[in-house]
Amino acid sequence: MSHQILVNYDEVYSKVAELRNRIQTELMEMNATYRQAASTLNGMDGSTNAAMTEAMVSNQKKTQVTADTLIKLLSFIDASTRQIERGEQSIARTFESTRTRAGRTGGTH
Repeated sequence: MSHQILVNYDEVYSKVAELRNRIQTELMEMNATYRQAASTLNGMDGSTNAAMTEAMVSNQKKTQVTADTLIKLLSFIDASTRQIERGEQSIARTFESTRTRAGRTGGTH
């Protein structure tokens, strides 16, 4: 019994690109929301404004770090998949070359 892992490389690349785009979109929306909230905070008293702004900036930084980590992971998945695909193609070429040579020399395949 043969155990195989079949990978649809185009689907992996497409999904990685989709997820990267979604992360970027979410970050843009978060930053826009942050700017809007910061503008609203200008109408509050100084101590409330400072506390809220500090909390928002902290959360924004944490979100950015998380998004950057996810993007790095997606890049790793993309690069690993490309490396596996190239290796698989190399193995296929080697087998095809061996099969072709065996056919020309009258060997069995």
